[in-house]
Amino acid sequence: MIETKEITPLEDVKKEILEFCLQAQSQADILEYISVACNTPNYNKYINPLFRQRFIKSNLMDKRHPRQGKYIISQKGLNYLKAIAY
Repeated sequence: MIETKEITPLEDVKKEILEFCLQAQSQADILEYISVACNTPNYNKYINPLFRQRFIKSNLMDKRHPRQGKYIISQKGLNYLKAIAY
């Protein structure tokens, strides 16, 4: 019998990341927090969509090295967390 790995829905991961980013966090810290490898595909899957949709913002928006930046939840992200709160 093959063991299946539990898959977490992306909406749950989104909520976890937003809650984690209440304090400024690096890309590596965020990916480590959700237990995935720190690499470009995972950045593109988990962090970049939140950044593009403006749920999180970066302190280095005008710099060429986004890996050195930190991400923090935006007002839109805070509103989203309030909207989904039980």
